Amino acid sequence: MTIKQSVTFIGVFVVALALSHYVSYIYQLSPWLDFVLSTIAALGAATYFLIKFGRKKGKILHFLNNIDIALIVTDNQGNITLINSKAKEMFGLGQREKINIKEMPLDKDSPLHYLVRTLNGSQVYQEPYFTSQSGENIQYFYINATNILNEQGQPVGAILVAWPVSEQSFHGLQLSQSGKLTMIGELAAGTAHEIRNPLTSVRGLIQIIDQRLLPQDPTKEYLSVIMREIDQINHIIKELLLLARRTTPNLSFTSLPAILDHVLSLIEGEAASKGIIINKKYQDNLPLMVLDEDQIKQVFWHLASNAINAMSMGGQLTVAVTYYEQQEQVEINFIDTGTGISKENISRIFLPFFTTRAEGTGLGLPVSYQIVDNHGGKLSVKSAIGKGSTFTIKLPLVNYQNTKAS
Repeated sequence: MTIKQSVTFIGVFVVALALSHYVSYIYQLSPWLDFVLSTIAALGAATYFLIKFGRKKGKILHFLNNIDIALIVTDNQGNITLINSKAKEMFGLGQREKINIKEMPLDKDSPLHYLVRTLNGSQVYQEPYFTSQSGENIQYFYINATNILNEQGQPVGAILVAWPVSEQSFHGLQLSQSGKLTMIGELAAGTAHEIRNPLTSVRGLIQIIDQRLLPQDPTKEYLSVIMREIDQINHIIKELLLLARRTTPNLSFTSLPAILDHVLSLIEGEAASKGIIINKKYQDNLPLMVLDEDQIKQVFWHLASNAINAMSMGGQLTVAVTYYEQQEQVEINFIDTGTGISKENISRIFLPFFTTRAEGTGLGLPVSYQIVDNHGGKLSVKSAIGKGSTFTIKLPLVNYQNTKAS
């Protein structure tokens, strides 16, 4: 190993560890998760070094084939350029010689989808995963898929690492954001069903009473209020049930600008009454998206409405849409000049029932997160007190997971 190679390795190794600790700090990961992320980062750095400077591929494979970690590296086209024995065993790829991950028929639950989606975008996927290879022999893993970048910061491929964990650790890792939403949603859904049934009966009786009253009877006004409150409860129940089920979106080709224009027209009146200016920055010639129009419309409405509520008198809401052709990904940003979100609250805003508004239910953002996740996308936020907030949605051009499964 030359001095240049040694310096390069140390640099890559240090940067990888620094980035992993930065992510852990930002997302307030537990010490155990921080350790896992650091180890994966270190392994990724070592793999990058071996691929870049290794003179004998046999030595690289000998090293990688003797670790209990599954590793797959691909180029930008999806061709597997490096795969170790553990990965072949785990994903059933032992008999294949030339493999293109994009052309493989994948089971809808296969973690290899993360690798494909990483190649189609710039996201990092980290998920718990388990596999059963011989009936009762269940193995648990933590999956990490991310892009490989060249010196200019351009993606040149992707890497997937599957790290074995204990069953106890696996179940802890399952309580990721999406897992928390589903778990809490399932708990609430059981109660929601018990509420909905008698509520339907109450609503029916209210309607019967209303029909028997004279038009001028003042009781009608009270009944009208009761009906509105019942409808509000039903709306909350509907959102709870959405959290409990990872429903498959009803996909169709859809125009994002058309959906956004419709949603923004619904809040223009409220924005104008508060002196808020709405700016639209849509990139020209945006492609059609494969989406569930009604669900995505719901997400956009929640984000736009939250932005308006975050501003008092005056301010601006900017909605920007950008298409990244190379990544086959569209990014939608909702940028407001409102009060901002504290660091303590940012880690909690996607949890059900968390709200800072007296009239809020705390379900809008969790439901939005779940919908975007069901579309194979990511919903994130950047904010600071006094500096406003930016909610970012990243959606794949083609909803790969759902189109494959359908």
